[in-house]
Amino acid sequence: MKLILITLSISVLALYTYVKRSYKYASVNDSVDAPIDYESDKYKEAETWFTGMGRY
Repeated sequence: MKLILITLSISVLALYTYVKRSYKYASVNDSVDAPIDYESDKYKEAETWFTGMGRY
């Protein structure tokens, strides 16, 4: 009986650790990038490069 209790305790602890670790790796960062400023010079210089590039 004692062996079953020890095995069950270790199994529950391992499952808890696995679930906690998987939630940490599967979490999504809720960060929002800054909007693109279409009137800036940096965007206007790169616009010709973007329009010239097509998908193959």
